[in-house]
Amino acid sequence: MEPTVASRPDPTGLNRRALLQGGIFAGLGALVATAPLFADSPAAAAAAPGGPEPSAAGLKLTKFKDPLRIPPVLRPRGQGGHDELTVRLRTADVTLHSELPPVTMWTYEGVYPGPTIETVSGRPLRVAWENHLTGNIPVTAVDFGLATGPSPDPLSNYPGTDGCQEVPGVAGLPPWAAVHLHGMLTGGGNDGWMENLIGPGDVQLSAYPNKQAATTLWYHDHTHHVSRYSVYAGLAGLFISRNAEERALNLPKGAHEVPLILSDRNFGLDASGALTGRSVHKVEMVGAQRLMRPHHGPYTLVNGVVWPYLEVEPRWYRFRVANTANSRIYRLMLLADGRPVPGAFQVIGTDQGLIDKPVAVDGALNLSPGERAEVLVNFAAFRGQALKLVNTFQGVTPGASNQRNDLAEPDVMQFRVADRKPVTRFALPPVISPTFKRVTPEDLPHDHPHRWVVLVGPGSANLPELWEMEEIDAAGITFPSAGIVQVQDAQGAVKTLRRTAMSYDEGRAFTAAHDGVETWKYLNLAAAPHPMHIHLAHFQVLSRENYDVTGFDRVTRGSARPIAFKAASVLEAHELGEKDVIRVGTAGQIVPGPNGTPGELVTVAVRFPVVGRGVHHCHMLEHEQHMMRPLVVSPAAHLHRGGAGGGHH
Repeated sequence: MEPTVASRPDPTGLNRRALLQGGIFAGLGALVATAPLFADSPAAAAAAPGGPEPSAAGLKLTKFKDPLRIPPVLRPRGQGGHDELTVRLRTADVTLHSELPPVTMWTYEGVYPGPTIETVSGRPLRVAWENHLTGNIPVTAVDFGLATGPSPDPLSNYPGTDGCQEVPGVAGLPPWAAVHLHGMLTGGGNDGWMENLIGPGDVQLSAYPNKQAATTLWYHDHTHHVSRYSVYAGLAGLFISRNAEERALNLPKGAHEVPLILSDRNFGLDASGALTGRSVHKVEMVGAQRLMRPHHGPYTLVNGVVWPYLEVEPRWYRFRVANTANSRIYRLMLLADGRPVPGAFQVIGTDQGLIDKPVAVDGALNLSPGERAEVLVNFAAFRGQALKLVNTFQGVTPGASNQRNDLAEPDVMQFRVADRKPVTRFALPPVISPTFKRVTPEDLPHDHPHRWVVLVGPGSANLPELWEMEEIDAAGITFPSAGIVQVQDAQGAVKTLRRTAMSYDEGRAFTAAHDGVETWKYLNLAAAPHPMHIHLAHFQVLSRENYDVTGFDRVTRGSARPIAFKAASVLEAHELGEKDVIRVGTAGQIVPGPNGTPGELVTVAVRFPVVGRGVHHCHMLEHEQHMMRPLVVSPAAHLHRGGAGGGHH
């Protein structure tokens, strides 16, 4: 008799019976499961360092009980000058922890995360995304809050829905979808436009040029207004592109090249108080205004397993780390004997590919939602030991919990290093990508366009706002005035900016020239961070600077005095390469008040290698609905076409 998921958990989270009935092996490229089952032998467990540990009070699951599983791999089939692949969106029962029952999720190919799609750079790829989803969204959405202000120990630190109220309109969401291959430089017609939805039985046909460096991308649902629920329901997976330059490096590979796909969840409870495994999207609404805090679940998942462990050899490993959480920033450290390991992470790649040389991380590796980093870690000095990967917070001892800052359980996973002679065949190369070049302001065309995007705290709708701006003459303006912001740079020069658009469908979109270069300046007038993502483009970060934002009048919604430069800041290791997401705002503790956390100005040099209609937005999924604006990339000749009867806007 064939085992079912309920009777024998599959490490990939795969519904084996549904897979066989669907004939998936015949219709797709190689699909390879590469992890053992959850249940390890007692002898093996006794021989290995480390072991299971209890989780924080109230969370009810054992940490480090289940091995990390590796998502199955999909490789497309060659069809002459291009490759082809079919990926099915399926409703499936998935096991996230051996102490949880299988739970229904929306998935790609019946697994969470979805299969890792592996391609060769330069080979055009055509993907048929088939929607076979059934049922309403398998997520319970609730909120809670106190009229008096934020809770010192919010209910979001714990499972269940007691003390919460249901968010109307979510439980009945039907299975519409739009697949976005995040970071792929493809035209607007293939980008997974969030309003071009496919229903059950429909297919999204996307053609991807795949003309990018060897890199780690990810794919996820991008359905307008509801992506915070659909991605949370399970619609996310990794995408890898390889090339000759990467292969020539002889980086750790096979079992020594490991994806670490991070996400967080909260779970439901049944009448007896036992965990059901159902995803609960639970957010705090603060104060009488009901200001929504971003979602933070107390359970960390790596490759779809809650608090897993990984047995490693005493040697170098290559990890592809992707933050696919809705809103949580992961501030990652590696601990040995409870203490941080200095320089544990050697960054070799960022969102859009490899960098020129390895860069050691000083402190935590701070990854915002949507960001990826490729890191090398050497376990040779830790033979026979157990190490922990932990999520940290500024001012909190690494490895310690902090309920107020959504860190009820800081542990992410455990590494169990074999007690054997270290493998020393690999040495950290001094050069990673000889073709990569850091961009400086001097490298940019003299007359290239400059854009300003200002990020503002909650306004009349009690939601944070994204303002597109234009530079104007300050003559005749009374300050403060709504939508007018003055900025004083490091040299003392003052620019006056006027808001041109804020809501998604307001005014004209930013329109860029194909193959053009622009400088975008993101100014955050609130201390809370926002990871900003641009479709149809990639960029390099030129600078990060601290600004005094106390001159912004939050009632008038304009500056009473200029937002003034305070100090230059330092780019982090994973911010030194090609990117498509950048955090604007601190990754650390937010201190209110005139002498508290400063605002930030992050300047990026953006390139637009493809054409079409896309968007730019905050990648905290709870903010996507109201911090998103359209973006158009057009052939340069079309932008300047003159003459009468110039067509319709």
